[in-house]
This record gives sequence, structure tokens and C-alpha cells, in this order.
Amino acid sequence: MKSTEHVRNGEERRRFERVDINSQAQVLVLDAKGRKTGVVRQLARGGFMMEPEKSYSEDEKIYSFTIHEPTEDIRVQVNARLRFSDQQYAGFEFVDLDPESAVQLGMIIGKYYEHTKV
Repeated sequence: MKSTEHVRNGEERRRFERVDINSQAQVLVLDAKGRKTGVVRQLARGGFMMEPEKSYSEDEKIYSFTIHEPTEDIRVQVNARLRFSDQQYAGFEFVDLDPESAVQLGMIIGKYYEHTKV
């Protein structure tokens, strides 16, 4: 188990604040063919964590995903590299995020940031 000091130092190193997203919001992650690959549980400007439909092996592969926020019908195409994977979650870091995608992700983050502060 990690010490709280170690965890705190890791959080201080984060460049972007993470926003938790309830699984009931059904912000989906789709693969390049439009198939559901998971449900977003955390989102930040630097990446996301999802509850995946399948397991991911830790490699250097860059995946192409679409993050779909259904209530606003925002669809953001991203490339991402796996950074973490366990039985329940998979965490990805965005690779070469373009300005338009960053703005769209910011809209999703803003929507759920308000929900987490209530």
C-alpha cells in the first residue's frame, strides 16, 4: 500500500486536475470502428480513466478513441497511450491532442466539474 505522503506527492505532480464522472452519466469510449470499449470515470486535459469492456496490456501502442458525452452529444476523437491497467480500470494519456479536441474535452470537463462541486 502506498503511503499517503507518496500519494500526495503524486497528486502535486499532476499537471491537470482530474474530474470524476459517475458511471450513470454514460460518457462512453468508442474504438476506431465505433464500438463501445468502456465508460469514462475520470477525465482531465492530460488523459482519462475508464471502466473498460476488455483488458488492456501495458504496451506502447497508441489507441484511437472517440469520447462521447451523450447529453450534449459531444464526440471527441483522441489518440491515447495506456498508462495504467488493472482488473477494474484503464488509464490513458492523450497523445498529440489538437486544439479543437482540447476545447471539446474542456466542455465535458466543465460540465462534470460543476456536478462534483455540488
